[in-house]
Amino acid sequence: MAETLQTLRRRVRSIANTQQVTRAMEMVSAAKLRRTQAALMAARPYVRHLEALLGRLAPIARASGHPLFAEREVNRATLVLLTADRGLCGSFNSNLFRQAHKHLDARDGVVVDLICIGRRGADYFARAGYAVTARYDGFGGKLDRAKSDQIAQILFDRFAAAETDEVHILYSDFISTAVTRPTLEKFLPIDQSILERLAAETGAPLDYLFDPDRETVVRGLAPNYLRSKIFICLAESFTSEHSARMLAMNNATKNCDELVDALTLRLNKARQSTITGELLDIVGGAEALTKG
Repeated sequence: MAETLQTLRRRVRSIANTQQVTRAMEMVSAAKLRRTQAALMAARPYVRHLEALLGRLAPIARASGHPLFAEREVNRATLVLLTADRGLCGSFNSNLFRQAHKHLDARDGVVVDLICIGRRGADYFARAGYAVTARYDGFGGKLDRAKSDQIAQILFDRFAAAETDEVHILYSDFISTAVTRPTLEKFLPIDQSILERLAAETGAPLDYLFDPDRETVVRGLAPNYLRSKIFICLAESFTSEHSARMLAMNNATKNCDELVDALTLRLNKARQSTITGELLDIVGGAEALTKG
């Protein structure tokens, strides 16, 4: 019984130490969540207005033969998958993996190049036997405009050089702290119909004055929009990741509380049983001495 008591005490200490770690990780994730969520909320209106403006200018871009609007027969496509560099964030990564598998399996007859942003996605699909065309690690859940612009430029160059006919982005859309949603969006070519719909939702069209001219404005606006789109997708993904990790660590902390309570109860029962047994031995010995 002494060994059982020692084992129970060791388990209580171990779980209590784990609880300290999970509580600290929860606090760190909460701090990171506040920073990335603030950046996300600040960037969303900018991208929304940029989409509305480009939606009103999309017909001009198509008419002028802008390369980023060029629709081609899809023989080779690209999927950009945004996952986390680390785990311990619940089902955040696994939900994205399932959606990526569905997309890859549905592209029958089309060669799909996989570009992974985040170590978890790159490692998972490499182990699953998929060829990962490119991988970008080391973000650590932090927004970096220079890195996001670099990734956007690589996608532009691949599309412009006809190395790919279509680009999709799969990321986790941040709805609220408790709700995130894997989202697949078409990145290239720019979808004119979606932009026009978004422009219509913003209200009555405005009368713009263009300097020097509409075509020049569109040529500069479209790449800027796509760079901002990559940045906002990264912001959505990182905010969702920190939220998922914060909730996972919160649940782990609560589970540690329950385990400590249950083990403490078992420990007290075992101690009581040991004390009762020792008292019975003492009483039995005293009676034996009295009778003797």
